[in-house]
Amino acid sequence: MSAHSNNAQSSLIIEIQKVHDFLYKELNDTKILLPLMLTVLDKYKEKKSNESEDPIVELKKDLEKLDRRMMEQTLQKIKREHSNINPLLERLINESLNAISPERLPEAKIERVKQRLLRADKFFEGLEREEDFIGLLFETLAAHSGVFDKKEGRFFTPKNIILTVVEMIGSIFEAKDVDVTKVSVCDPCCGSGRYLVHWANRIKREYEISDMELKKVYSDNLFGIDISPEVASWATWNMIFHGDGATNIENADSLNWYGFLVHWNLIQKLLEELPSELQKIKRIRQRDVGEAINELKEMAQIVDDLKEKNEIDLESEEVKTLFRLLDKLISLHHKYNIKWPTLEELSKRRDFKSISEIVKLKWVKEHPHIKNGFDLIITNPPFGRGSQDLMVTDPYILCQYKLATELWLGDISKELAEKLIEKQFEMDVVDFYRKSLKELKIRETREEYEIKFNDLPSKLLKRLAQKHGIPTKGKSKKEIVDALKDKLNREILIDGELSLSIDSLPDSFIKKLASRILYDKVGGKSKVGEFLYSKIQEKLGREWITVEDVYDYSTKLTIKDSATGDEHTIYYNEDGEPILFKEALPKQVVFLEEFLRFVKEGGYVFTVVDTGVLSNSEDEYVRRFLYRNSRIHAIVEFPHNAFKAAGTGVKTAVILYQKLRNPPEDYEIFGALPQHLGYVLNKQDTPPDPDHNDLGKVLCDWRFYLGLGRMCEPCKDPNSKIEECCDWYKKGYCPVWREKIERADL
Repeated sequence: MSAHSNNAQSSLIIEIQKVHDFLYKELNDTKILLPLMLTVLDKYKEKKSNESEDPIVELKKDLEKLDRRMMEQTLQKIKREHSNINPLLERLINESLNAISPERLPEAKIERVKQRLLRADKFFEGLEREEDFIGLLFETLAAHSGVFDKKEGRFFTPKNIILTVVEMIGSIFEAKDVDVTKVSVCDPCCGSGRYLVHWANRIKREYEISDMELKKVYSDNLFGIDISPEVASWATWNMIFHGDGATNIENADSLNWYGFLVHWNLIQKLLEELPSELQKIKRIRQRDVGEAINELKEMAQIVDDLKEKNEIDLESEEVKTLFRLLDKLISLHHKYNIKWPTLEELSKRRDFKSISEIVKLKWVKEHPHIKNGFDLIITNPPFGRGSQDLMVTDPYILCQYKLATELWLGDISKELAEKLIEKQFEMDVVDFYRKSLKELKIRETREEYEIKFNDLPSKLLKRLAQKHGIPTKGKSKKEIVDALKDKLNREILIDGELSLSIDSLPDSFIKKLASRILYDKVGGKSKVGEFLYSKIQEKLGREWITVEDVYDYSTKLTIKDSATGDEHTIYYNEDGEPILFKEALPKQVVFLEEFLRFVKEGGYVFTVVDTGVLSNSEDEYVRRFLYRNSRIHAIVEFPHNAFKAAGTGVKTAVILYQKLRNPPEDYEIFGALPQHLGYVLNKQDTPPDPDHNDLGKVLCDWRFYLGLGRMCEPCKDPNSKIEECCDWYKKGYCPVWREKIERADL
């Protein structure tokens, strides 16, 4: 039964590919595939809603009459039915209408497409697995459109991994007896929206809600963002087909949370110039300008309170009005080419609306229950490392994140530590080193200090030479060092070889000694050692330093969000540029912090990462950040090639963490290492392999860990032995996963 399901999915992928290839070969144009599919899906949805006895047979009858008029009518009907149509969906429909214009698609070609489609039986069978059909269709289109550039680390998530994430997070809400129909969910890197669709499908399957209740889940509680306008527009259609959450899909950069606000010096300049510039704009003799000018003046009065402020609240009316003001001014600038250099500069720096604008001015206005943040983030952000395309290097994006503007003590370099010592301890660095070495009771040499003969000041070097019977009179330092090396057959001092009087040692040697004792060599660089770490931590009362702990700065801006409790400070130099500790960070690392901004206190994040984040020594600061700001509940690490079909062999995992301002210091983390995922990992197209699937066992162990018991009836008996009752041990797969989860046909 399950094998058939997997094979059906494989056949569907092949059939979609065949139709796609036919269009390319016969018409040299695949853009017709989208309006064609929109028509097919809308007709099928209509048959289902009318409770047709055999919707596929009736659909085929309708499609025998397929022509341009039918496709145009369908697309226009979608527009009419969604009066508050999302601009992304409108764009998709307009592009589809253009793709089927007579100039691009003569009726003879439509007839050939129709005949080919009617022969694609597997294609129509796939409609009965709606969530797979649309997801696979969009992924096929994306793969051939180039919108998902592998160099940028953007890969579609295999269905079985989506199911694992959805089932695990659904189980945690089940264990807490949460009404999941009211759980607000966002995917900030949503692609075609498959995570959101599968989440809704699980709700319908597990809680047997009506279609109207499901529609409310989509419209009220499912939200998505994608940086690609093309992909985001596909997600709007996916939301419409399954429910009606299309208005909650946005095209934006999910890493740009604060938008204009990071250019605070420019905004201050604009606020100063605003009254006089509005008078100039008023001279533009256009009706819409006249209508806008009074509104702009009212806004100007409100935002005037932001002048010379260095602390703002995203929830304040002043900041919200500032966003509206800038939006309206930039719209007028684009339309009438307003000559206002400050406004022009701000306009250049904007590519998308910021996430704050989308959330505060649109989503919260329509859905007040998400004011304090979402309950859940489920997502697959760009992952991987090594390529410049996988890094965030824009200082105005990096400055929005503590991972770039704060530094874990364990990552502080010697150079930075010395700046911090001078500023925070108000001591000369050498004096601080002397004091520290005395506290450590450094009285003699030790081999672990790795002090070379050549490091010794002249007085100590001669004393060492005399101790070993080497004459020093008339000898240069190099001659004495060479003689010691020849006689002792080494170049480093051993334990107790020389006594050291810290107070009498010259400054240059104190620095060398401190470098060996107070710092550790990590990857060829000197980082603070354990003693120095504890001294700085004791002085500051924390394990992370801020810019002002080390550097002088010209201005700073503290951005608060009284609705979520979040707060972040950006420091600027004399040129108005952000001051950063890290000038580049992997996108996937920055997203781990960003996702915590999306969720409310106690909210959950379940995301894909590459496993380097979980284990690489250079990523220790990322793990420390998560421990500091969240509780990690679970990590499921997949084998190599889990994402092979999407185009990468990077070893990946999913991590579930919960936003907590005061997370516990000691707790358990659920971990799993499935080796088999229900598909063949060493073949490019990863064909189904239903007889080898560990994911059902992972889910069963997770539910048992949560106190929900085992999934299958024989193992629910507390006295049963898992090795004897569990089919996974006998067959290599879990029947409950196979029959209930992977075959969730809705």
